[in-house]
Amino acid sequence: MQQLYIWDFPTRLFHWLLVIAISSQYITAELLDDAIQWHFYGGYFILGLLIFRVLWGFWGAYYAKFSHFIVSPQSAWRYSRTFTSPDYKPSVGHNPLGAYSIIFILTVLLTQSISGLFISDDIFHNGPYYNAVGEETQNVMNWIHHQGFNAVWLFLGLHIGAMLVYKFAKKQNLVISMITGYKQHKNALSTTPTKNHWIKFVIFSCLSALVVYLVVVTFAPAVADDFYY
Repeated sequence: MQQLYIWDFPTRLFHWLLVIAISSQYITAELLDDAIQWHFYGGYFILGLLIFRVLWGFWGAYYAKFSHFIVSPQSAWRYSRTFTSPDYKPSVGHNPLGAYSIIFILTVLLTQSISGLFISDDIFHNGPYYNAVGEETQNVMNWIHHQGFNAVWLFLGLHIGAMLVYKFAKKQNLVISMITGYKQHKNALSTTPTKNHWIKFVIFSCLSALVVYLVVVTFAPAVADDFYY
């Protein structure tokens, strides 16, 4: 077994910033009093992270690209059937089942971020597009936003369970790999290590921040309620 650099720095940074951001969203919404405005800020930050990850998924590092790890449902099913067999072969990057979990959580979080733009705490704080839609749309977005976090909890439970299975059943420490970027692989010499692509990282980070600013500030309708601030 040899160490192979798989997870580039931007991918790892995205992962851990997302963990921190989701945790802070729960704290600001459920545990702290009068922290909803910070909850909105956290939502904008997560939206920026998601935009970056989509860009990185198309034009970023090799193992982070969607084209590298997204496979057909048939391939994912075949992978799951070999998981407990002697013929099991660990994936260099994301495995087929992990690929679908990534698509799931990105979709859920993107839905959460977008729906959060249209909701209100019914007191002082409104999303930037709350007053741009009718009451029926506000109610739908509010329902989606609050129910969507149940899907986030489901994913987190499955994600932690999967990490424990891989650690104890397959002897693969996914947490350490996502911290260091390195994974153990039998054929490391025949596998191309990833690259960090620093210029793309800076460009995509700035572009993501710009898109969030345009969505939240520039294109948002004027707020009539003085209490919004």
